[in-house]
This record gives sequence, structure tokens and C-alpha cells, in this order.
Amino acid sequence: MSVYLKELQEEDLLFVKEIYDYYILHTTVVYFTEPISIETLKSFIPIGISQYPSYLIIEEESNIPVGFCYCARFKPREAYDITTEATIYFKPEHTGKGYGYKAMELLEIIIREKGIKNILAVIDGANKASLRFFENCGFEQCGCIKQVAQKFGKELDVVFYQKTLRNTQQFYFKNER
Repeated sequence: MSVYLKELQEEDLLFVKEIYDYYILHTTVVYFTEPISIETLKSFIPIGISQYPSYLIIEEESNIPVGFCYCARFKPREAYDITTEATIYFKPEHTGKGYGYKAMELLEIIIREKGIKNILAVIDGANKASLRFFENCGFEQCGCIKQVAQKFGKELDVVFYQKTLRNTQQFYFKNER
């Protein structure tokens, strides 16, 4: 099975909210502690911003959305415009099926076309599946802030991953799956 990316529209935010709310209520993957509003989503998911695109991840065979991904500005200063933070989420029943690798490959192609040189990922330190995913996509751990958040009575680490894009247009996995 494969996926394609479809530009995220404002009317897709209810789908995004459902996914976020699931992870908010059941995991430490998202550091919100209560379900969020559509207005809150609009405050951090870029829609219609060319340099920082957002997409639904659509499963090709069924043509239904299985997740979403987006790029966000790393810091609000021009010198940082060569870097973006990438975020990717799937409906829980669509994780572990390999969709993420294809979606990240497509997203990386788009990021390269925009002239961005670095992709960052900010991950909950207990989220072993996401840590492994980003490592397998060629990202390297570049930092960790220990016990910076608290949720469900647990102190949480935030781990930073980075992928520096080379001149080649080829996407690669660090470890073959």
C-alpha cells in the first residue's frame, strides 16, 4: 500500500483535531493535556503558507486520509529560514504499516524543492516508535532536554532529531527496513 499527500485545507482541521485529541488523551506523544480547539490548531499548523506546507496523508487504494503532516517555521528570524520542523501523525489504526516512510519521502522532496537544508523533529523521549522511525529515515539525535514536561504524572524528556539535506535528491533510510 502507498500514500500520497494532499494539501491541507481549513476544512480538514476537524480530521486533524480528532487525531490530535486521541494522542492528547491517551499518550504522552502530544504535550497538550486537554483536547484542543480548531482555533488552537490554526495557531500552529500552517495552512496556505508556501514555505511551510501542510498535508493530509491519503492512502492510495482507498483514497481516504490516514494521517497528516506539516512543516513549521523553526524560529521567527530570517537566518533560520533554511530549517523547518517536520511533524507527522497517523490515525492509530494506520500506524506501523509503512505509510510514514512514504509520506516522509514525499515531504522531504517538497522540503528540498523549497531550498530548506535542515529538517528537525521534536519527539517525546518515551515515544520509541517515533524515535526509531526518524532514525530509520536518516535523522540523527542532536539534543535532549530532560524532564521538561509533565503529563499523566510522568516527567517527560524532549528529544531533538535533525536531518541535514545533502545535494542529492535521493531519499534514504539510515537502516534498511
